[in-house]
Amino acid sequence: MVPQHDHDLNQQVLDDVMDQVHQSMGSALTDRYLHPDVNAGAGGLQSYLGSPGALFAFGLFILLLVTRVVSSQRLVPKGVKDEGVQKPPAVPYWLPLIGHVPNMAYDADGFLKRLRTQFQSGVYSLNFVGGRHNIVYDPGLATALLNQKQHVANSEEVSRRLLGVIFGFPKKELHKYDDALPELMTCYKHLLSEPSLGDLVSQTSRQLQRSIADLVTGNESLVDQLPWEKTSNVNNVKNKFGKLVVEASLLPLIRDYAAHTANPSLIGSDFLNNYPDFLDDLWVFDRGFVLLATGLPRWVPLPTLTRAHIARKRMLDKLDIFHRAMKKHANGEDAGTDWSSLDDVGSLVKARMEVYRKHDMSIRARSSFELSLLWAGNANSDTLIFWMVNRIYADKALLEMIREEIAPYVTVVQPASDLPIAEPPRLERFHLDRLCNDCPLLKSAYVECLRLDAAPWSFKVIKEDLILQGRQKSSERWLLRKGDYAHIAHDLHSTDPKFFDDPTVWRADRHIKYDDDEKRRVADMGSIRPYGGGSSMCKGRTFAFKQSIMFTAAIVSMWDIEPAGGGPWNMPRHRKSTGVYNTNDDTRVWVKRRELSKPE
Repeated sequence: MVPQHDHDLNQQVLDDVMDQVHQSMGSALTDRYLHPDVNAGAGGLQSYLGSPGALFAFGLFILLLVTRVVSSQRLVPKGVKDEGVQKPPAVPYWLPLIGHVPNMAYDADGFLKRLRTQFQSGVYSLNFVGGRHNIVYDPGLATALLNQKQHVANSEEVSRRLLGVIFGFPKKELHKYDDALPELMTCYKHLLSEPSLGDLVSQTSRQLQRSIADLVTGNESLVDQLPWEKTSNVNNVKNKFGKLVVEASLLPLIRDYAAHTANPSLIGSDFLNNYPDFLDDLWVFDRGFVLLATGLPRWVPLPTLTRAHIARKRMLDKLDIFHRAMKKHANGEDAGTDWSSLDDVGSLVKARMEVYRKHDMSIRARSSFELSLLWAGNANSDTLIFWMVNRIYADKALLEMIREEIAPYVTVVQPASDLPIAEPPRLERFHLDRLCNDCPLLKSAYVECLRLDAAPWSFKVIKEDLILQGRQKSSERWLLRKGDYAHIAHDLHSTDPKFFDDPTVWRADRHIKYDDDEKRRVADMGSIRPYGGGSSMCKGRTFAFKQSIMFTAAIVSMWDIEPAGGGPWNMPRHRKSTGVYNTNDDTRVWVKRRELSKPE
């Protein structure tokens, strides 16, 4: 049985308040305030204070003080224990109703990390507008929470709400979403299992091999530039050796190249060919993601929110056209010349089309689902590749070690040619499975970027009283009440000095270890859980891993990148995002093809 403890704070809290007020203001003053002489004529509080403003200030002081004292009662969970079970310690606050919202708005990262230092138990609770939000960062407790059944700790309610307020799913069709959800979840087998996963990876790998030589083209005319060049403000300059290089902004270059290369495997080649600017709106939308999650309307005077609303509208309109074409194609009708290659749409989207038709979902409902898929498939993985490229190229010794490690599995060749202008080099050999399984330094760098360049959280609504305990039987047992919220702050664990030496230092080989026979070096995730866990674990995690490895390996094999103008590599600063950090810094770089030995 879960212990039922409802603390009677009345007299105890009042006594505590009186003690603190006496200490703060002196007994004579408080006696006059709280025990005025009723026979004192014009006495009493207002006459003493002399003005209504002073009376208001004093009343406000008392209110804040009472709030602080009451909210401090569970700072140390004394008197809560019963059969080894206790409630998470509650962090005190000053403002009634609002609770810790100002702390999070001002400096969420610093606030949470200070609390991690204060509360060593791996869990504490905050108050947001009257709701109790339990912050879990111990890996054992996090795993236990992630593995709870949905009827105990629910994440689907959150997804259901966000589908509407963020991705524009029609409210009047939410019952269709509820009915279709089990079948929609089954569709994710196309991201998780063979043969669909292998086909998705192979198609992306082939497109990468065809296009990697055009990461930058040197074309100065916007008409001739590729979409990722247009967004990265490229121009041709000469380096200190007098050789022509292309200067570009690294984030949009890497992010947009990865997106334009990988997305046709999901949604087909026609979509981005018809709407190459779709991704521009996707990045604007992602920047306003958290504000959209609040449900605030477009007219609220927040520029980031307004731009996100406008970008969402444009994206949904384009996806509406795509789905009308898909509907015609499925019915054997001509979808038009702009949609002549719909057969190459990915198996996941095709499988979802069957579910949409079965449940008679509107075109807009379908579009909102596809918007959520495209956001999830791009917002984090494409930006993570940017951080991997940043980290690897910033350390020349590491860059050479990774090039040496991947060399047996990636071969870049310069085709022989008698023409005045040489053909671009190409990837002749590209063994992705060996890159993923036999390159521990590259994989460890990937894991280290997830540890330090990402700050994902998992969210649960507690539907039944729950006792949470870590892996060890001797570990503390924590009671989460029905109606509570639970947040798994993966980044608090990933930067915890109890688990990682020098946690703020990026170290490429941090996650390398030897396997059981001590003969083979391997790298794994260890205790970090960037993709969540349990039934809500990210469905695209395997593809995201292989995508990050393949793009990073291809780029470091074919391209030299250095800071524009030479000098040291300045690592861009993090900007909080929904998962992988973004940045406001414009990292300008010089990009040129590696010097390759010419064929004999």
